[in-house]
Amino acid sequence: MKRIPAVISLALALLLPGANALYGREKAPSFSLPQLDSEEPLSLDDFRGQIVVLDFFNVNCGDCFRVSRELETGIQEYYAGRSGNPRGFPVQVVAINSDAAEPEDMETFLDETGLGLVLDDPGFTVLQLYGGSGMPYVAVIDATVTESAAAAPRVVLRQSKYEGLNKIREAIDAITGEPPASEPGTESGTAPEAVPSLTALETERQVFHELTLDMAAMFASDIYVADFLQEYRMELPSMEFSLGFSYRPTRMDFRSQSLGPMDTRLTDERYGLQGSAGLDLNEAIELKIDGGAYEGFQTYRALWMDEYNRLKFGERNTSGGRAGYRDADPWGYNASSGLRWEYLPDAGFADAGISYQHDRVAPGYEMGNTLARLRDTYETLGGYLSFENVLTRRLRTMLKGRLDDTTDREVRLTLQGALNYALAENWVMRLEAGYATEDPKFIAKSFSAALERDWHGIWFVSVFGRYYEDTSEIENGISNIAAAPPIETYQAGLGVRRRGNRSTVKIDIGPCISRYDSRPQRNTDFDQLYKDRNWLSLQAAFQYKF
Repeated sequence: MKRIPAVISLALALLLPGANALYGREKAPSFSLPQLDSEEPLSLDDFRGQIVVLDFFNVNCGDCFRVSRELETGIQEYYAGRSGNPRGFPVQVVAINSDAAEPEDMETFLDETGLGLVLDDPGFTVLQLYGGSGMPYVAVIDATVTESAAAAPRVVLRQSKYEGLNKIREAIDAITGEPPASEPGTESGTAPEAVPSLTALETERQVFHELTLDMAAMFASDIYVADFLQEYRMELPSMEFSLGFSYRPTRMDFRSQSLGPMDTRLTDERYGLQGSAGLDLNEAIELKIDGGAYEGFQTYRALWMDEYNRLKFGERNTSGGRAGYRDADPWGYNASSGLRWEYLPDAGFADAGISYQHDRVAPGYEMGNTLARLRDTYETLGGYLSFENVLTRRLRTMLKGRLDDTTDREVRLTLQGALNYALAENWVMRLEAGYATEDPKFIAKSFSAALERDWHGIWFVSVFGRYYEDTSEIENGISNIAAAPPIETYQAGLGVRRRGNRSTVKIDIGPCISRYDSRPQRNTDFDQLYKDRNWLSLQAAFQYKF
């Protein structure tokens, strides 16, 4: 196997500071905003003598539902029931609406989160003052020092990536009410008084769970293929784990005129297990590790070709089977690792990694003086690099490049790009494009577009279209005469999604048309496999967070 040079080295990045760091008590920017219900102004100075937790939210931000609800119950109500932090300083959660919102959407959001004190900042000026570019965004302010005029409120914690209540509580409980050592009136050599030990509830690590059930199916007149996925994900403040089980049943008709008149129903069941883990190495870099295995045919084309070879060369052949034929046993496993670097707080992300894939496929056969069995074991070493950037509040982009080197094949280069643009308050447009090339003479192109409209941040309806073409896919283990001809596919559809506090339900449905370029001097043995088809595509998913 050829060696691919490392895509990128990020070792030095482990030393860089992060975006969600505990800050050195920097001065909190002053602000004055109207209250959402009464329009009476409140400023930061109105909270002198208190600890303030700023909760920047947007009613159309899905994660904001969970964060705002947890801050109201896990911070506001929690410390109110304990008469403040361990030093007795009151704690006040101040929610700030940081975007324009429809009254109905705001009413739904407030009802479901139970927010108490809400300020209105539709121009998101205060969010920018505090260094935020996206939501949810949380800042903890120490405004407890009142004796000295120079002791201005200080920011002690910012979180552009919400990490649960534990870190916020730690920052709140560490506030002593004393000015920083550099402030006038403070002795630099005086050690701070010990903070009382936290109760078991305060030191409890916050754990979030997510269960996903996903089904995608394609129906044609002679083929049915479905993918079922059950995945469990657990998220902790600095790490996450996931484990998924997949099941793919395939049902298809088999016909080949060269082997005589017959109409056989083929069935196969593919099983897969995939796991992943993510670990925050510091506040800006996350390490990702994935691995998994599967058993069964990867595509319906491989299942069809295996039956063709068994009928032509195997024991079901009228001559009793040819020497050199063996039944196929497809299976494989994979492993990958990568780093995700947040090089701009909540606005710039870089991903780089490597992957390894081992596949045992259903091989093809070629006739000569003896029957030649083609290679059935392949290894693929890959590497990727991607950049995702929030260019403005309305525009987000992604660029990704990938190299894959497979046994007995040339290196494949794949490029992908995506753009998300908020056309208006409740309208989002998504565009994606892809390009892949591999010698000899393989080129693939793809493009997709989707337009989505939401109502109250709960119901989402989208229309989408996709296009794909290639010059003849290169498949492992397939003889040259059995290779697929060039293909074009067109797909359109309608999607509906409902998002609640804890659960999300999604359904996509639409037609898909595939058209092969049937060349004049083709091998007619595979006419049924590579015939034009009209498909129905259906996808349904359910996600529950707890």
